[in-house]
Amino acid sequence: MGETSCAKATSDKQYSTSRRDRPVRSSGEQSEMAQEQLQWWQKALLPFSILYAAGLEVYLWWRLPRQFRAPAVVISVGNLSLGGTGKTPTVVAICRHLQQRGFKVGILSRGYGGTLSRSGGIVSDGQRVLATSAQAGDEPLLLARQLPGVPVLVGKDRRRTARWAVERFGCEVLVLDDGFQYWQLHRDVDLVLLDGERPFGNGQTLPAGTLREPVHHLQRADALLIQGQLCPGLPERFPALPCFLWQKAPARVRALRSGSPFACLSCLQGKRVLAVAAIASFDSFPAVLARLGAQVVDVWRLPDHHRYTTDDLAEAQRRAQACQVEVIVVTEKDAVKLEEMSEMSLQVPIWVLDIEAKFSDGFWRWLDARVRAAQHAAACTAAAEEGSGEEEEP
Repeated sequence: MGETSCAKATSDKQYSTSRRDRPVRSSGEQSEMAQEQLQWWQKALLPFSILYAAGLEVYLWWRLPRQFRAPAVVISVGNLSLGGTGKTPTVVAICRHLQQRGFKVGILSRGYGGTLSRSGGIVSDGQRVLATSAQAGDEPLLLARQLPGVPVLVGKDRRRTARWAVERFGCEVLVLDDGFQYWQLHRDVDLVLLDGERPFGNGQTLPAGTLREPVHHLQRADALLIQGQLCPGLPERFPALPCFLWQKAPARVRALRSGSPFACLSCLQGKRVLAVAAIASFDSFPAVLARLGAQVVDVWRLPDHHRYTTDDLAEAQRRAQACQVEVIVVTEKDAVKLEEMSEMSLQVPIWVLDIEAKFSDGFWRWLDARVRAAQHAAACTAAAEEGSGEEEEP
């Protein structure tokens, strides 16, 4: 069916990474060093982190038994810490795989930063994109544009949007974007993404650290998706959890305005570029450009979820001209916002680097088996409920 332990996952690895040559501490070593890594202000916040974790334990004890079950298979893609771990390309890869298997797939997202987050709304009906980035948020709009045929819904109440997806669009499988901390909705497959190099940060929960939940809550997951290489110590710490390695890889380079992809990634070779991005894991972006042969002359880092304005676009052009670069390169997440400012002329062209998630065949076999098992369990439950209802009739 697939890998059944972290130790076995290493045999299924197909993709190399430059991180392999770097020394990586085990999760146990990280935990032991957490106190040494803390800054003075983080140590001062430790009592609040303890209270946060304790309050979370009480809340989950009350909430988890009361989860809403959607009338569809629910797959959650989430993480344990703040920041970017590759959830969006992972959601794209999973949706495309399930589409190829013949499933009607829908995406549920909170829509962080969008005006539709509170009331809920439809970003895409699978045929048309119906919202702007200001309404939908960055990631939902990106997902809507990359996944034709997949309805994308946003809203804080994902129990409600789950019902919409099933009733309005006939979705059989719902993919919950950033869903590990959405405890109100039952999920059939709970996937958690970790950075293989530093999976738990300094080991502390908010506000002293970046963990949204204590590390031992990973026992709630069904599998760990580890970017890069397997961190030593994880198999021993979570022996019952399957672990699958994956990579973020450059997929294509395209022009921002036309959307037309270039023939190959080598178009960046030797180009003097300005890297501009408003993403959580910024440092990896210019590093990828450099590996593709670009000369990264300058970088401009903006806050995650930054809402671009025409002034920002003008500033990017000014910086590019001052550095005498040939092209400005942005991420696909930035592109969905910049594309909405088509009226402004560009002296320096803007290119977009698209990223894709690459998983081994072992992960897809495991996921297929879990989806089939969830469908079978739901069918058995429905049949049992129908049978008991008939017996009660006079």
